[in-house]
Amino acid sequence: MKQGALSLGILGTYVFFGTIVSSSPSPPVSPPTKPFPRKDLERCDCFTVSGPDPGYFQHYKLWDFRAVPLGSSPGQLSDADDEADKDDLSSPGWDKGHDSKGHDGNKQEIHLDTLWFFDSPFNEDWKIQQWERPRSSNAPVDMINSKRNVFITKNRGQRDPHATFLVLRTIRHDNYSSTAEIETRMRNIYRCSIRVRFRILPTDVPVLYPMESPLHQPRNSISPSKNSTVPGNLTAPVEAGKPPSGACVGIFTYRPPNCESDIEILTSDPSYRVRYANQPDYDPETDGMIPGASTVADLDVPWTNWSTHRLDWLSEVSRWWVNDKPQEAKTYRVPNMESRLVINLWSDGGAWTGDMRLGDSIYLGIEYIEMAYNRSSDGSKYIPSSQQHGGHRQSLLNVATSEFAYIWEESWMPEIDPLTGLKKKKKQGKCKKGKKGRKCRKKQHPQKPEKPIESHCNRVCNIDELHLGSRGVGG
Repeated sequence: MKQGALSLGILGTYVFFGTIVSSSPSPPVSPPTKPFPRKDLERCDCFTVSGPDPGYFQHYKLWDFRAVPLGSSPGQLSDADDEADKDDLSSPGWDKGHDSKGHDGNKQEIHLDTLWFFDSPFNEDWKIQQWERPRSSNAPVDMINSKRNVFITKNRGQRDPHATFLVLRTIRHDNYSSTAEIETRMRNIYRCSIRVRFRILPTDVPVLYPMESPLHQPRNSISPSKNSTVPGNLTAPVEAGKPPSGACVGIFTYRPPNCESDIEILTSDPSYRVRYANQPDYDPETDGMIPGASTVADLDVPWTNWSTHRLDWLSEVSRWWVNDKPQEAKTYRVPNMESRLVINLWSDGGAWTGDMRLGDSIYLGIEYIEMAYNRSSDGSKYIPSSQQHGGHRQSLLNVATSEFAYIWEESWMPEIDPLTGLKKKKKQGKCKKGKKGRKCRKKQHPQKPEKPIESHCNRVCNIDELHLGSRGVGG
């Protein structure tokens, strides 16, 4: 199923999956665009993007979910998946069977013409999260991430019978929310331009999903007591043409605890509303939002339609776009540490997401993910799970010092406190000479990410002018 991987020598790397088809809103109104020839793409030594800050990126990847060959049998854990997640089968993250049609939600149909994400070649670059977060005063519903909430299915809204797309799903059970999150296995991304073409499916869109594997029975360590937080949540109406309320879609660069640029959508919002932020955007001392940290934007296209959302993480600014139209730019707290890319769909019953009705399901469909990026020179010593992310208006004082002490050592702006964003007082005294002072000098002068050498780039390719994501790459 993996169609090929192209190398650009020292500076560039490409990965493409599948065959490219049209990616216009369903049903398509125009014929597929001719793919860009791979032989021409191989000549690209580096990449830039459209807009006032073209950037300079050494690498490029396209994960295309629009024409993935689908399986004909229940999904099994692959060898690569077992190797990467040896403890997954004992994890409580395995969800219970999804044999219902939901409560006035999307109709779910068990179908063999689907594919588990962990059985696909995309699993080599992306890791499905399986951590759980017990309920708290800020998040009163237990949340469990499950591998069974991420799969590839047929796109019956397209004319092409082979059209497919990636699905992330969340389901509200009586005692917890079953949620979905994927993140790049590459965790040393340092500046990037990301495009994700997606839609949040309305309730009247049926979804084909894989049969559950009988070999992996669900386990759930959370007590079976009900923790519903919305009065009458069995009868709340669903707005026509929208998914149920009570969940959040997140697309963001992330380095814990508060180094990130976000695209977030609340399903309780109007279907044209998107939220952008650099973190942290909340001040626990004043119990208010930090000026300049976040923006609520109203778009001219609803997120229930296919549209391409873009985030540019650049040296001095974060920029957000939708369908090539600029939406917002922020210079506050631009991420300054190596990060990963995370996409999730979650609900915990808190003030940010709200609560889903019992039995409701919400689906995020993704046609492709495109990224031009740079990497840090030596990667990360240790980056914990993204479990700490999720929910806003939560005090930073609850974050233990041990959870972010290592970030201070690896920060490329050592004069800035990673939690508050304020300048940190310099320590008095000098480091000892020789080997005894090596560790001290390393902390005071941390290694900085590699800087691209533009003289090594003989041909610059603008990915927006080539339309690589929308067109794909042909043979």
